[in-house]
Amino acid sequence: MVLRAPCHYDGIIPGKDRFFFGKYAGYFIEIISRLIQIAWKINFCVYMKVLRPPLPIAHLSKLERCGSAELLGVFETCLKTGSKKSAYGPLADVWGRLFSDLYLSAEELVDEMQRGERRLNNDHERMLQAFIRADCMSGGSFITDVIKNGGMIDRAALIMIANLEDLTEIEFNGMMAIQLLVQACDKRTRPALIKRAGKRLLSQVYDRRGIPLIFTIFGLCDLGVEDLDAIASVFSKDELRNTMSRSRTGKNALEVFMNLSAAMKRYPLRERNASMVRNAFHIPAAKDTEKESAPKNVKVEKITRLPGKDRKQ
Repeated sequence: MVLRAPCHYDGIIPGKDRFFFGKYAGYFIEIISRLIQIAWKINFCVYMKVLRPPLPIAHLSKLERCGSAELLGVFETCLKTGSKKSAYGPLADVWGRLFSDLYLSAEELVDEMQRGERRLNNDHERMLQAFIRADCMSGGSFITDVIKNGGMIDRAALIMIANLEDLTEIEFNGMMAIQLLVQACDKRTRPALIKRAGKRLLSQVYDRRGIPLIFTIFGLCDLGVEDLDAIASVFSKDELRNTMSRSRTGKNALEVFMNLSAAMKRYPLRERNASMVRNAFHIPAAKDTEKESAPKNVKVEKITRLPGKDRKQ
């Protein structure tokens, strides 16, 4: 039967059409109801897909369930087998999880270790040092990952656990790993890095330009009084005076130290940073955690200690 459109509509369905609609009305209603349900389900699925939180990454879920003993076992296994792969994902993530479980902050980690308080026993620390040394000998992919992508606790643990001499043996984009660590570490843990590095590493290890590592520290734009105090605790005045570029030209480390000390007393932080940009050794800090307000006169603390004259080498 062909459905004909009536030529007029007065609210009454003609006889034949009334028979047609009466017979098939149930089917029409059923089809329309199904279409509405399908459209509603499609819209609901799209809506839920947008709002649904992403599923956790598998290896991160495993890390969340691991204790310190199991995480240490991962590094011990990798040290024995020479592998840098684990069932828990990148080893840098395992490193970060290990020390995030043990400490609440990078400052707590550094303070306790400087006081000689250890939450890892000596065997575990020696094992981690051996793992870091082995990584440096095989290209340093783990070390580079921790420095570039790790958090503050990750880098602080690297500073306090590793033998920093090992970090001079690998380079990334023409820079030694120890230089990358100096630039990337948090300003609150940098004094500990300076003290652990020691005078030989800071004054006798040169970059490709023949500049000692201590000038990399001098070139950081967020250098603070605590950093200069740490340098003064490592070097005497004579030792700083004798620290220069490999070619023995330009300013020595003592001259730069005294200039920075005077600038910190004389200028607010913004003006001091602007002058350091013109420094030949200037290296932008990797991260500046302190947000500065409008420039204003600030009274800078007096440096607690300058390099001594008679400190034994």
